[in-house]
Amino acid sequence: MGRMAQENHVVSMRYLKPLLVKPQRGNAVVNIVPHSQPPRSVLFSLAKIFVWLLEEWYANLFMDKRGELLICDRYYHDLLIDPVRYRYGGPTWAAALVGKLMPRPQLWILLDAPVEVLQSRKQEVSPTECARQRQAYQDFVCKQRKFAIVDASLSLDNVIADVARAVVELNSMKHMMESV
Repeated sequence: MGRMAQENHVVSMRYLKPLLVKPQRGNAVVNIVPHSQPPRSVLFSLAKIFVWLLEEWYANLFMDKRGELLICDRYYHDLLIDPVRYRYGGPTWAAALVGKLMPRPQLWILLDAPVEVLQSRKQEVSPTECARQRQAYQDFVCKQRKFAIVDASLSLDNVIADVARAVVELNSMKHMMESV
């Protein structure tokens, strides 16, 4: 993010979703074992994803600035791949429907690495679940209109360069389309 800002790009970061209903205050407590909690009730889960949908559209229409590079650490669709992480206890069809209604990023970037590398960095799920999720993320991102898969097992400098290249290519394509 710092390198893009140094090149005169306006950059902001959003973690997972806008928090209009429950703003984050100070140092947030991060659950380092997200799969350790039981699922929420169906009613609470449904309410949460519909509020999430409203928040995302509100942010998309009123908060996100035009021309600003907004980087989202995770996005709603993560819930479809790993509902246990979000303690989602509602029906799968409802989560999928909300996913179809969510505003779509202009570019999806998947930071991918072999399961062994992912497991060496974080062991919050089993290697089998890690492999399942990795495949699900690859399948999902490849269905998006604009996407890039970046090899996250490379050095940090290479990963940053590959992500920046994908963003620059998207902006170049947008400028070419605008001039036609």
